[in-house]
Amino acid sequence: MTRRLVLILAAMATAALAGRPALAQRGAAYCNVTEIRSEQLSNGVRVTIVADGELRWNIDISSLVAEGALVPIVRPYGTDFEPTDKFTRMPFDLYNARSMLGSGFVAVDKYPVSHVEISIPEWAREGVGLQVDVVNYLPWVTGEGDDRTFRYNFSVWNSEDRTETVITWASDRFPPPPTPATPSDLPTELEVALGPGGLRVHAVNAKLMEVANAIAAETGLPISTPADSDLRISLSLHDVSPEEAVGAIAAGCGLCAGRRPDGSWILAGGTGDGGAYAMAETRRIPLRYLRAGDALDLLPNFLLSYLHADREGNAVTVTGPRWMCERVAADLAKLDAAPAEVAVEVVTVEYTSAKTLVRSLRLERLFGDLGASLEALTGDVSFVWLPDLPQGWLLLLESREVEAAGRIHSRATIRVLNGHTGRVFAGQQRNIVLQQIGEGGATASVEAVNIGTTLEVQPRLGDGEEVVLRLNVDVNSLGGTDPETGLPVLLLRSAGARARVRDGETVLIAGVKLSEESRQVRAIPLLGQLPLIGGLFRAPDRVRSEKQLAIFVTPHIIRGEVAKQGVPTYG
Repeated sequence: MTRRLVLILAAMATAALAGRPALAQRGAAYCNVTEIRSEQLSNGVRVTIVADGELRWNIDISSLVAEGALVPIVRPYGTDFEPTDKFTRMPFDLYNARSMLGSGFVAVDKYPVSHVEISIPEWAREGVGLQVDVVNYLPWVTGEGDDRTFRYNFSVWNSEDRTETVITWASDRFPPPPTPATPSDLPTELEVALGPGGLRVHAVNAKLMEVANAIAAETGLPISTPADSDLRISLSLHDVSPEEAVGAIAAGCGLCAGRRPDGSWILAGGTGDGGAYAMAETRRIPLRYLRAGDALDLLPNFLLSYLHADREGNAVTVTGPRWMCERVAADLAKLDAAPAEVAVEVVTVEYTSAKTLVRSLRLERLFGDLGASLEALTGDVSFVWLPDLPQGWLLLLESREVEAAGRIHSRATIRVLNGHTGRVFAGQQRNIVLQQIGEGGATASVEAVNIGTTLEVQPRLGDGEEVVLRLNVDVNSLGGTDPETGLPVLLLRSAGARARVRDGETVLIAGVKLSEESRQVRAIPLLGQLPLIGGLFRAPDRVRSEKQLAIFVTPHIIRGEVAKQGVPTYG
């Protein structure tokens, strides 16, 4: 069993030590971790990391080696990694993920797994990149030398679509670990001394009241603390003033601190306490780009009792110690940045067949058999990635040599906020006469209907030059009249896809048919207007038209300050 575990670790280490994730994955679009769930098995635990996109991960072998949980051993065939009794966690680097869990701690409480910790490592750029630690109750290895025992084993695999990473820890059904010691069971140290350079405070697991009383006794500065507080303090301060010592204790414990008119200090708990409120500050922080409700989700959970979201005024109000107000204001200033935008260029082209479209853009020379694949697009809506269209392809479509093959139907550019949806409509609005027959007779009304193509595009930016486009096409057309009701029939077609392209590359949506059928009356001039006999020279006629459309979608990432005139923004 030992040999098999070592080989597993060696295989994981080979991939993990290939390069730091931020360097290896720059430019990739990111996904969001939406859930971490756990299931109790008969002989272990299954932990599943769930994301809304494809996860890229690796086990962080280097950190396990650095903390002594794994010991590298050079063999003739390569390097093995022997686990030690310090192996208590399994760290995963998620290269392309952000966390939407709202907390960095997920309790599992199913032996042998204690909990899961989520953090943003140093190599993450713009918040893209996570470290996920699956932490166990007990070390993986117990004993020394030949008497070592492996308490459990693990395996890792991905779901078929790679949106889930599954970690299974199989245990040997050891009894649950003993209850951890409470703070009162741990040793206590406290030393306070006032010297020429200032105050020195050394405390380990000491009660708040005891530390405050020791500082007051040494400096003569009265300090009041909550009588029922069981807060424990561990800190080391050198050459500070009494005021600085009180401020450090307040900041470390999340307390409100203030000085009374008589010169004494008061340390109080949360803002729900009257004494704490008297010492607290209230600050209103207006936001420009970030929504107030979203701002609360981005700040740590322990701050929620101090914060209030003014959604109508789009501001966050914080009530608490001065240091907390200043820190929240500084954090929100960093988060309240202008959102990334994408200028999406949409060009709709009419063409007679897929072959003429391919020839007009000269795609058969660039993409080989792409012409054959496009030929099948005349029946169904399809999406084709065109990474390298020839320069001046719009001019090719408009030139006389391909005048019969296609023409520009519409052209528009919209700016869309990252993660939001923009819409482009190409067509016309038609007025349809609807007749309703009731007790009072027949009444007619005119209804306006959009006939044409509506494209919805939602861009998402990752860390680099790539854009993930979520595309949805709706085609509305008139399909004649219903024989029973005589009312026009509105035909609806829709198709959707998701594509990942680089800045400036194009996605072609082809196979869009826009058909229309209308009824007209043909008449011989003059004779058709004669009374009584004019009907002999008039005849109803159905006119049916059908167009083939190709939609070219090209995203452009907006960098810095770009002029906004004439470009609508959706968000």
